[in-house]
Amino acid sequence: MAEPNPSEVRELKEALIRGARFLQETGVLSHSFHGNMSVRVPGTDHLVMTGSSLARGLRTEELVVVDLQGHLLDGELDPVAAEIVQMHTSVYFKRPDVCSVIHTHSPHATAFAVASKPIECVYEGLVRAGIVDPVPVAKYAPRGSDESVKNIMDVVGTRDKAVLLENHGILAFDRDVMSAARVVVLLEEAAELTIRASLVGTPKKIAAQMIEYAQERAQRFAQRGTIHAESATGAEISDSSRKANPPTKRAAGLNSEEGAP
Repeated sequence: MAEPNPSEVRELKEALIRGARFLQETGVLSHSFHGNMSVRVPGTDHLVMTGSSLARGLRTEELVVVDLQGHLLDGELDPVAAEIVQMHTSVYFKRPDVCSVIHTHSPHATAFAVASKPIECVYEGLVRAGIVDPVPVAKYAPRGSDESVKNIMDVVGTRDKAVLLENHGILAFDRDVMSAARVVVLLEEAAELTIRASLVGTPKKIAAQMIEYAQERAQRFAQRGTIHAESATGAEISDSSRKANPPTKRAAGLNSEEGAP
């Protein structure tokens, strides 16, 4: 593969710093701020990743370059970060569509990992992000070990954007750094809401028909793009295509046990 362009590497380092700041500002990290992030340099087998934990004020000099075989090419890796390089590279091998991987100990999502319980699709935010299958749990083995990596690879599917690491934390991945960071935030939101909902009742999974409906509707609005007031005279802002033909009870899943009032 080609060698990475230095300016592109600089841009990706800045993207990681922005992503780390986003995670810190949203409050999804654990009290220790532990975590690590990586991003693939497009068209190469090189990754830019954190050389230490996601402490406050991540700096450019704390980022390193490794290849997919786990060789350190630039920078310094502390022992804790060195342990988990294979955890990151294995995701890129298994999922060529993935360009960024983030590992955190986000408290509510990690609670599910500690309980060895998948996070179910009970929150619309997950649907809109394309996380519609239960987030799988990879069986425990010491962090970064061959056994732990195998356990992760055994459960990563073609549609997954995250894996819960039993007794450890979470691993999120997507097409770029900010997309992967948003997956972390959505998982933490969904996990917290599920735990809170369990105190007052049973969290209700979103029916398959409604998942399809919600995604189709979101896509339709996205295709319309931003609506500008000066050009909206007579334009319909609401979902007019559904007014004439609202979803039937069958299409909305209301004839099923899950959707029945």
